[in-house]
Amino acid sequence: MVNVIPIKGLREAPKAMRSQMETKVFTPKEVEAWQLPPCQRPLRINERVRCLAEEIKCDGGVVEGVITLGKVGKDPAIYIVDGQHRLEAFKISGLGEALADFRLCNFDTMGELAEEYVRLNSALVRMRPDDILRGLEAYTPSLKAIREACDFVGYDYIRRGNRGSAMVSMSALLRCWHASAQETPNSGQGMSAQSIAETLEPLGVQQLVAFMAIVHAAWGREPENYRLWGNLNLTVCMWIYRRLVLQEVPLSSSRRTMRLNVNQFKQCMMSLAASADYIDWLLGRQLGERDRGPCYSRVKAIMARRIQDEKGGMKVVLLQPAWSSK
Repeated sequence: MVNVIPIKGLREAPKAMRSQMETKVFTPKEVEAWQLPPCQRPLRINERVRCLAEEIKCDGGVVEGVITLGKVGKDPAIYIVDGQHRLEAFKISGLGEALADFRLCNFDTMGELAEEYVRLNSALVRMRPDDILRGLEAYTPSLKAIREACDFVGYDYIRRGNRGSAMVSMSALLRCWHASAQETPNSGQGMSAQSIAETLEPLGVQQLVAFMAIVHAAWGREPENYRLWGNLNLTVCMWIYRRLVLQEVPLSSSRRTMRLNVNQFKQCMMSLAASADYIDWLLGRQLGERDRGPCYSRVKAIMARRIQDEKGGMKVVLLQPAWSSK
């Protein structure tokens, strides 16, 4: 006699228990025979797919990750549930065969297959730009150099009120530095933080680290200066630093425009921290057309007053870019 004990909430075994894993060699002909289910998204061949094709070719035909295939009921067709872009990259590589890990799932209905497709393509926690940069740091020289020189640049717990927290995130720092190189600083320049990190030259890293050392000495980690580490003020100060201290961009304005040395620039940054009115004004401001010009005008006025005081009242002429009046 068999005793059957009902268990509340007992359901059918999960799909993962009705599947099997296999590492096998496959060919383009096999891939062509596999079908796309109705739930599958359209195939898009972009630069990342083409780069993956080159990686597969260089690795001798090894396709990373697990490719999920599915069968529905008694239908003999094999459907591609997850991995269609990796399979397409293999086809683009032109190789005659490749090696990959496959998971073959058995579904009762196409609806169950679609449910598994959504599950596989739904991240529990979306990767933030800083999460990606954290993973890249080990083999990206620019990120390693910045982190080694600036312990106040991090990936999380930004400005949390304790002495060990970072003052600016790595992704924000890279985007601000990239924006400051443009004639008109703008947050939407089209490059991701990852792309900026991967293309940043050693000289650019040195210049960025030097700038960060100056402003950290001037602003520190005091809570009252937190707003100075925001994207708007940081980008505007970087823009000025590039042109008046590094002089890396030819100045199209009057020849009387003053250049600054490192010490003068540091004194100006200290004056920003001493201006309670300016720090109050920064609340809620963003690096956009509405706030960019007014921010520059305020920074410029504070810097001019500081330099005039240091030079005994001598008239100071600073940059007046076209975008600052908009």
